[in-house]
Amino acid sequence: MSQKEENQQKKPKRTRTDWDVFRRLLSYITNERALLSIVFVALLMQTAGTALGPALIGQAVDQFIIVDDRAGLARTMMLLGGTYLIGYLGFMGQIFFMNMVSQRLLKKLRGDIFAHVQKLSMGYFFKHGTGDLMSRLVNDTGAIGTLMGQQLIQSLGSVFGLVAVLIAMFTQNVQLSIVTILVIPIMVILTWQFSIRSRAAYKESREALGKLSADLEEDLSTIKEAQSFAVTEEVINHFRRDNAHNRDANIRAAGITAAFAPLMDVLSTLATVLVAGYGGYLAIFGDGTVTVGLVVAFLSYAQQFFRPVQLLSNLYTTMQAAFAAGDRVFDLLDAEPDIVDRAQAQTINTADGYVQFKDVVFGYTEEKIILNNVSLDVQPGQMIAFVGETGSGKSTFVNLLGRFYDINAGSLTLDGIDVRDLTLTSLRQQIGEVPQNSFLFSDTIANNLRYGRRDATQSEVEAAAQAAMAHDFIMELPDGYETVLTSGAGSISQGQRQLLCIARAILADPRILILDEATSNIDTRTERLVQQAIDNLLKNRTAFVIAHRLSTIRHASQIVVIGDGGILEQGNHEQLVTAGGYYAGLIKAQTLD
Repeated sequence: MSQKEENQQKKPKRTRTDWDVFRRLLSYITNERALLSIVFVALLMQTAGTALGPALIGQAVDQFIIVDDRAGLARTMMLLGGTYLIGYLGFMGQIFFMNMVSQRLLKKLRGDIFAHVQKLSMGYFFKHGTGDLMSRLVNDTGAIGTLMGQQLIQSLGSVFGLVAVLIAMFTQNVQLSIVTILVIPIMVILTWQFSIRSRAAYKESREALGKLSADLEEDLSTIKEAQSFAVTEEVINHFRRDNAHNRDANIRAAGITAAFAPLMDVLSTLATVLVAGYGGYLAIFGDGTVTVGLVVAFLSYAQQFFRPVQLLSNLYTTMQAAFAAGDRVFDLLDAEPDIVDRAQAQTINTADGYVQFKDVVFGYTEEKIILNNVSLDVQPGQMIAFVGETGSGKSTFVNLLGRFYDINAGSLTLDGIDVRDLTLTSLRQQIGEVPQNSFLFSDTIANNLRYGRRDATQSEVEAAAQAAMAHDFIMELPDGYETVLTSGAGSISQGQRQLLCIARAILADPRILILDEATSNIDTRTERLVQQAIDNLLKNRTAFVIAHRLSTIRHASQIVVIGDGGILEQGNHEQLVTAGGYYAGLIKAQTLD
């Protein structure tokens, strides 16, 4: 069964509920048992303070204030102060230690996301922009951290507090307790209704933020192009539309919360009024079982009871935002790579470099086939040059060779072994690439050259740079090989960047090389230097070259002209010029230019 057929048989994505998201988030903190135990003890301390405080206040009113017992009142106030101090220390401890748990959760979650992204196939990144992925990794996980830190423990504290207050109330007076909680069913119904509406609203707001981040990343990376084509106003307007969509989505989500929280406040105030009215009536006209102190205590209990409810309603925004963010994060974590190692895949240590495409059919989509029944034999040590119009499929050959995509039909082998039967790591270790726009990292030149071979010695690094004709200009830099390059290596010229990338490929010592228009962005003088470095790089290696400058491929073993889904012409330079076909026309056109 082909990889694509296997992917088509995967189960459809299951819709996640808030509970699904929350349960998966909780799984990230199950290993923090020691810290969670401390949090639990602190939570009990706060709960004890919450439950005992009102009872002591009621006792002070009935037993000491009414009878003017100052000594007893002083003792009770000291006990009350101690109770509230214990509650405060518990509250402070649970916030501190739960934030530690939250930060560890974020570290693990972000680590899992980043590691998972590294394993995803190229097709995923065509569908999801870099900015959107960064938004999930930074913004969405940040929203999760807010919930799983202070907000989660406040929610747990609220639940514990509610239970403690209920027990204390029903222990002292059942009638007043029932009056206090009369509004709870109304709150439950309203919360459920608001939950349905707010989940969709907050998911839309997170997606709007992801799109804004994706477009922003693209716009910031193409400022020079926008200025060059004088389309900055168009870019600004595009950003304004995205920004407005993000604003509107957040306003809609906030509007739901704005209606919810005040309604909870009104209901809690109503409960306090009922307790004061009914309790006061029983204290004045009752049988004496309800005292003034008990009414005062229940007024305090009502506040203690509805303060967690109000807190939960205030946390509602955070919870919905975090659940929407968690849904997006787990969408990413649940995404499966299209390209994976087959069962019992072989490891290839050092390839000879014999590559064979046989009746290969491939398309990035089922509707558009790029290569149709294409066959090509490449012997070890040969240099194969691909020529053709943009979009004809030149880069597709090398993408298939590195197994960034799998073929639809036919076979593609390396040293007689189907590339799908090789482990991805060992296959790609055989391949080195010097792309058209090579990227250099914000690091020293030496570490940039070691990117494909971390254990290389300094002498090996310098030998590779010398072979790439880069040693001399490196030594002219302020710190030589320890010179720190800026992101993208904007501090050196395009030609120098290419030489460094060639040196990096030489140091990695791959058996197969891919040169993707490596000299297209540099001047003719620098091209000669780069070409000499490339000649050193190509020695005893199988090479695939994509080039618009035909002068760089005159000595290729085979020149393959791609077009119309297949190979139009094939041969060396002299053969194709003599044939007078498409390649000969290109040579003539570039000579005239």
